Amino acid sequence: LGTIRQAAGPFNRPTKLVVAPWGEMYASDGYGNARVHRFAADGMLIGSWGEPGRAPGQFRLPHGLAVDPRGRILVADRENSRVQLFSRDGELLEVWSDLAKASDVAIDKDGVAYVSELPRGVSILDPDGTVLSRFDAVTDKVLRQAHALCVDSRGDIYVVEIAEGSPTLHKFARL
Repeated sequence: LGTIRQAAGPFNRPTKLVVAPWGEMYASDGYGNARVHRFAADGMLIGSWGEPGRAPGQFRLPHGLAVDPRGRILVADRENSRVQLFSRDGELLEVWSDLAKASDVAIDKDGVAYVSELPRGVSILDPDGTVLSRFDAVTDKVLRQAHALCVDSRGDIYVVEIAEGSPTLHKFARL
């Protein structure tokens, strides 16, 4: 991660791809790059943003991303322990920093964000970034290495955990 010295074009070990409701695609390109790439529905590159670093708008492993109902692009900036929110064209809007190695982000139909955090577990945040709840790996002893996640239409949460080299899928049903 510390060896990424420059931002480059697609792709160098991308980490996630999402399709926005308006048809564009966004790809986080984090393991060998420090960028987010924006593509038209036909696959043509529209543009890219980001560069290696710790400052707002920079990345140290953009690992996961999602598009919320407001049209914001949320990027899990894992090694900077934050989620950065951008406009469709890459303008930095906000940074959520009360996170620990944010590895992925998913959005439910109400705009609630679910963030997997490698050492912590899962944080649930309202659309403005306020923490609503956490599955804490230390306190709850539920998850140890939450790596990726998604939320279904009922609000059930699916988490991929990478612990001791063996991936495991967990389902947390909404009650």
